[in-house]
Amino acid sequence: MLRETLDAAVAEGKTPVEAVEVASERLAALFSGIDDEYLRARADDVKDVCRALRDCLSGYVENPFAGLPGDAVIVSEELFPSDVAAMDLNRVRAFILRKGSLTSHVAIIARSKGIPVLFGVDINSIGDGDRLLVDGYEGILTVRPDEAEEEAFSERAAHQTPAAEEPLLKQDGTPVRIYGNAGSLDDIRATLNAGAEGIGLFRTEFLFMNSDHHPTEEEQFAVYRQAALECGNRPLTIRTLDIGGDKTLTYWELPREENPFLGIRGVRLSLDYPGTLKTQVRAILRAGAFGIVWMMLPMITTCAELRRVKEIVREAESELAAESVPHASGLPVGIMIETPAAVLTAGELARESAFFSIGTNDLIQYVMAADRGNPGVARLYDPMAQAVRKAIEITVAAAGEAGIPVGVCGEMASDTESRKWLASCGVDNISLSSPSLIGSVRGETR
Repeated sequence: MLRETLDAAVAEGKTPVEAVEVASERLAALFSGIDDEYLRARADDVKDVCRALRDCLSGYVENPFAGLPGDAVIVSEELFPSDVAAMDLNRVRAFILRKGSLTSHVAIIARSKGIPVLFGVDINSIGDGDRLLVDGYEGILTVRPDEAEEEAFSERAAHQTPAAEEPLLKQDGTPVRIYGNAGSLDDIRATLNAGAEGIGLFRTEFLFMNSDHHPTEEEQFAVYRQAALECGNRPLTIRTLDIGGDKTLTYWELPREENPFLGIRGVRLSLDYPGTLKTQVRAILRAGAFGIVWMMLPMITTCAELRRVKEIVREAESELAAESVPHASGLPVGIMIETPAAVLTAGELARESAFFSIGTNDLIQYVMAADRGNPGVARLYDPMAQAVRKAIEITVAAAGEAGIPVGVCGEMASDTESRKWLASCGVDNISLSSPSLIGSVRGETR
């Protein structure tokens, strides 16, 4: 995708450096417009790659982070993964940024190193050398603290422990399993190395978005097989293609929609193109021969959709068996609960599903009728709103009656208090973008 955009810009008469700038803007805008928070955060990765290309073309090689003092707090408008890679992280105590998100690679890297990171901070009042107190647990920043603030900070820090040290238990004392969300093989490795007990959501969109054609069965199988091998005896939940509406592919022309969030997306698009769906299903089934693989369907609203996909799965199994191709037999097929329709028919859906995974990102905005990308209604996008909690309780109860596991794979699970409520509600697992291991630190700005 990047190469094609660069070639197009050069064909328009741009210089190589100008072409990189154009490509950066176009591709970052494409990713920024995606509804999925994880994929939207990849806009920063596009900017980072393009910046590296621009620096190579212009001969710029200076490392602005050389010679960091000890106990440094990095305060910046935004940071990219290459910035973090250029730092001696042993000298960094925290990151304070105006732009960014919890699903960005900078956040993932920071959390994997136990470094707190705060986003959306007004950094104008912070000066070079100011003393800062950074409470990563509560998301609190104190600039130039007085003695009382220092004491209060120390008191909070003394009673805080990393989330990984606090077992998350349901009301009956059963532990809630902690899985990870991933969008690539590198993400899977990093998440498992950070302690995840498996992968609760493996997004397959990147495989399609990083290609200039529909990935073949063999191309998909190679990735899914390696993902299963990386997980070993830990479960790998592969979500079928969640594209359409706000997520577009350059090689797949889809109809323009007035309201893409309520349009042809997720399983709806897959069922409109059953050949493409079967190709992916075959690749997933084949990967199932190499690990504990489950298949998850996005944007389900009716039992008819689920039944039709299961028919395609059975057809694919029969074909692979006839071709003597190794594959998983009876691979579990579950669904994401993201729509009010799925909640209201959860009992019927549970009888047809192997498992539920509550996608809180979309569920919250659909239940509350509040676009999570619209700051004007941000107050309504509340994970703990009564209607949202009621929807989750209905879903968990339906899963319990049917005897199937139910998890949560949205960002709601990243919040400490929400996570505790989910455990008390009875969810069996939660799936996070990366382990929540941010602690509290103090230090000086850089």
